[in-house]
Order: sequence, then structure tokens, then C-alpha cells
Amino acid sequence: MRKNSTLKNQDNRAQIVLAAYQLLAEKGYDSATMKEIAGAAGVAPGLIHYYFESKDQLLQEVLIEAGERYVKEVERWCNELTKEQLQEVTFTEPKQRVTSEPEWFRLRCELFALGLRNSNFHNATSLMLSTGRQCIARLVRQIAGEAIANPEAVAAVLLASFDGLALQKLADPEFDLDSAYQVLTQMFVTQLKNQ
Repeated sequence: MRKNSTLKNQDNRAQIVLAAYQLLAEKGYDSATMKEIAGAAGVAPGLIHYYFESKDQLLQEVLIEAGERYVKEVERWCNELTKEQLQEVTFTEPKQRVTSEPEWFRLRCELFALGLRNSNFHNATSLMLSTGRQCIARLVRQIAGEAIANPEAVAAVLLASFDGLALQKLADPEFDLDSAYQVLTQMFVTQLKNQ
């Protein structure tokens, strides 16, 4: 009986986090209510407060889980792909995500703004950016080997580029994301050749 109860609790929590991700990304942090999130998750509003003390904590959990998924994805890529395939996915995945999962970038942008204004989000924002840089640095090291002396700095520039290009596309649907990514990829390849 306890095992079933534990599984049900994990399922409820996962449903709440998924519903929060969708509603927070769609409506924004200020507009999405805990009651709406509970309704979308198919749980009683009080159950959300059983798992999460506040909407702040829930948003942080949403972002932590998304970060963990990205870490696992990068791990899989590094274990399964050749250097050439890894270089391709490093640049195609964030570009494709802008159109396939724009809500992820909207949520990231909102967290950036909240992290600058609200001290409750400073650590979550810092962790999200640090995790992204670490994952990208791992990709850079695996692609470039010793050809790039400072993969962490390259990762910071790439992460800023991925987020900035996504923001431009979200703000201006006519923005030529493909051309921008072609230039970014060429800059990376040039960096590899010049080291």
C-alpha cells in the first residue's frame, strides 16, 4: 500500500510541475495562479501547497527539472554521437527548440527578469545559467578537444547567443533565425581552426 501511495505522490508532483511549466510559460509568472495550475494538473489546489510552499518555489522546481532533463540529454549526446554529430546537435537543438518549444525560452526570459528584480529568484537564475554553461562547455570540450583553450568562456558566449537569438525570434517572428545560426556556427568553426 505504501508503494502505491509513494507512486501516486510522485505522479501528482510530476503532474503539478508539468502543468506549472505549461501555464507559467503561456501566461507568465504574475498571471498564472496556483488554482489554475491545480486545475490543469487535475489536483485539488491544497495539494500544490503540500508539495510547494509558494509559486516561487514551484517555478524554481520547474526550471530545475528542465535543467536536469537538459543535463541528461547532453550526457546521452556525448555518449552516443560522433564529434561531427555533436557539433551539429549543439547548434541545431537550441535553434529547433525556439520553434518547437518557444514556451521554454519565454519562461527562461521571465526568470532572467525575475532574477534581476526579485532576490527569491537570484539563486535559481544563477543555477540555471551555470548548468547551461557547464553542459555547453562539456559539448565544446568533446567537440574541440584541446583546440579551444577556454571552453568555459566559449560556452558562456554560446549560451548568451542561444538565449539572445531565441529572444529576438520570439519578439520578432520575421527575424531570420536560420541565417543568424549559420553565422554563429561559422564563428565557432573559425574559432576551432584558429586555435
